[in-house]
Amino acid sequence: MAPELKLRHRLEVAFRLFWFRFKLPLRLNIGVDKNFYASDAAVRLSKGLLPQGVRITCAGRDDGFGRQAMARISGLNFAKAFGATYVDTPFTAIGHAPGDMGAWVDAWEKRFNFGKGEVSIGSDDFQIVDYSDYLRHGHEITDKVVLRFQQCFWLGRRFPDSFEDIADSLREKFGVTPRVRTEKQIVVAVHVRRGDVGKNRNALRFTPNRKIVRAIECLREVLDELGVKGTFQVHSQGDPEDFAEFSQIGCELYLDTDAILTMQMLVEADVLLMAKSSFSYLAAIINDGVKIYEPMFDPPLSSWIVRRRDGSFDQKRAKESLAKYLGIIPPGTVAAAVEPTRPPAGDAIGRLS
Repeated sequence: MAPELKLRHRLEVAFRLFWFRFKLPLRLNIGVDKNFYASDAAVRLSKGLLPQGVRITCAGRDDGFGRQAMARISGLNFAKAFGATYVDTPFTAIGHAPGDMGAWVDAWEKRFNFGKGEVSIGSDDFQIVDYSDYLRHGHEITDKVVLRFQQCFWLGRRFPDSFEDIADSLREKFGVTPRVRTEKQIVVAVHVRRGDVGKNRNALRFTPNRKIVRAIECLREVLDELGVKGTFQVHSQGDPEDFAEFSQIGCELYLDTDAILTMQMLVEADVLLMAKSSFSYLAAIINDGVKIYEPMFDPPLSSWIVRRRDGSFDQKRAKESLAKYLGIIPPGTVAAAVEPTRPPAGDAIGRLS
């Protein structure tokens, strides 16, 4: 079911469309409008100005795997929500390749299988039309036309729970197998973003060790209350001495591990302690366990537990979520439905990009 486009959404799109058209005769840069295109298409589909079933694809990024994968997922999500037909465009280049680019791209394609069950951009004589060109010149929409976006992030940022509608499909593509869960032992994957971030580099996406340790301590308290033991795996990049705080509290270190294996371990964990990272966010959408989210530019789904600035979080809600996931009732409590939450005031960093 398509999300409801409220009046404020329509007014926002109308203003952005006016601004887009205002810039054209002045030859001002329209490249910065790429995040607006999906919102415009959503309004047109809801009004019948674009036909149901219109073909769309997402392509044109050349950054790291996490962001490129999120762009493709955003296309799948948009098509599902608004009645478009998704056409898959495979990766051509992915940042941070450790060696041969072709092998790197092929390995990620095989791991995620985004094109499984989908029409591929190279499978027919499609006419690819960039959405910016569609807005400027108009094109007859035939069954051969594919409207190309760089990404459809607008939907996920305005309606993050829409990802729930494609999560099972993504798990099937990824090959997530049913796990044998136990009430007494779980695996907690802790993603610590390093490498491309630091106190003096990309600092808005950097989280100090002490805040992550605080989150681990809070989670351990929850597990103790439930009578569950947790194996804590820290996934990151760097030298072991930089992660001594984690080793000292009994965490296993997985440093500079193969990125594809790291992704698999994040996806398969019972609890995912996320970083401010598209890599984390992607893993969390596919992971069917409990997700503990750190506020970043992509907003949380309502089922995720949101960390505070110091790394702590609502432990009562975490206990309820874990009990539901494990099929147990917390000692001394009555089973309760998990209520949706949003980031605490001031914690939703939300507008980094």
